[in-house]
Parts: sequence; structure tokens; C-alpha cells
Amino acid sequence: MGAAVGVVPLEGRGTLPLVELHGEPMFLHPVRALLRSGVVDRVVVTADDPAAAAPFVERRRLHVEVVAAPAFWSSAARTVVLADPLCPLLPEDFVARVVTESDGEAAAGYRPVTDTVKTVVDQRIAGTLDRDKLAVVASPVVVPAALAAQRPPVDDFALLAAWLRERGGLRLVKAPSMARRVGDESAVRVLECLDELGRRVHEG
Repeated sequence: MGAAVGVVPLEGRGTLPLVELHGEPMFLHPVRALLRSGVVDRVVVTADDPAAAAPFVERRRLHVEVVAAPAFWSSAARTVVLADPLCPLLPEDFVARVVTESDGEAAAGYRPVTDTVKTVVDQRIAGTLDRDKLAVVASPVVVPAALAAQRPPVDDFALLAAWLRERGGLRLVKAPSMARRVGDESAVRVLECLDELGRRVHEG
């Protein structure tokens, strides 16, 4: 696979990517994971409103472009490595592993489903799904160049996974627990505490 471009898409995620994690906006953590991964030669942050994100990038002098989402996807012509800003503690070595193992095909990191999932019919519980057959799409997601040009639905990685499957399949790679996706600010605080606890254990 040739050189790829790393993308952190903010579109469709509201202001949650701007919530601070370890003292800086959450979306900057996956930006750094892409920069350090060694598998992309360009990193782009796409947004509905680039002006909201650009100052955070400029203040830290990161070699990252912040562009309007339509402008980037209209000219996408290379393999894209997507890092969801809602998976802020995505490890750089895992990004490299997924990209390397994808071998030019579509691939995604995932986390196992741990909750009990029920089916409901006519407002009544009808059964329980086998969670071993379910997965939560995390990061990164590798989109081959031919598909990147078709403007994939990057505002929802679950829809993106289905979109990729329909167009030739999707390789899933189990992500480490700290690469989990957060859905609200309280989940960000929990993730932050777990990360700090893990660091203390490793340092102790």
C-alpha cells in the first residue's frame, strides 16, 4: 500500500471532540496517534466548521491541516486512515498494526460488546442476542483509495463499517480497551481516570 492520509473527522459529533482530556481537546489525542504512527504522511482534521478546531491545532504548532469536510472528500484520491475523535486514547502502535495488516483492503479496529443485548417485539422482550457475534466499531478505519473517492459516511463509524462491507468486505482487528469510544462527557472522565490509574500501576 502506498502512502496514506490520516483523517480525524469532527463532523456529526457536535462539541464533544472539544471536551478536554488530560488538559487538551479530546480530538488532538488521535491526531497525535496518527502523526506518530509512521503509516501516514499527512494528517487532516475535517469539520463542518473548521474555524472551531483550527485554533487548537495552531496553538500547539501541529503539522496538521483543518479543512471543511466537503472540500477534503471531494478530492480524496488516496487510502484514508480514519481515527474517530471519540476514541481519543487510540494507541499509535495499534494504528500502525491495523494499517499494515489491512494490506490495502478495508479494515477497522473494534471492541467486543459487553452489555446484554435484548430484542424487542411489540414492546415485549423477545430474546437475547449472542454478544460474541456483535462488535462495536472503534478506530482506526482504513478506507482504500477507490472507496475514499466515493465520500464514505464518516460521521457514524457503525454506518461506515456497513458501507465498507457492502463494497467488498471489512477486516476487523480487536482494539485494546483504552481505544474504546466515548459517548458523552461523563464517559470521557471515566476514561481519563482509567488511563491515569493505568499509568500509576505501570510506574509503580
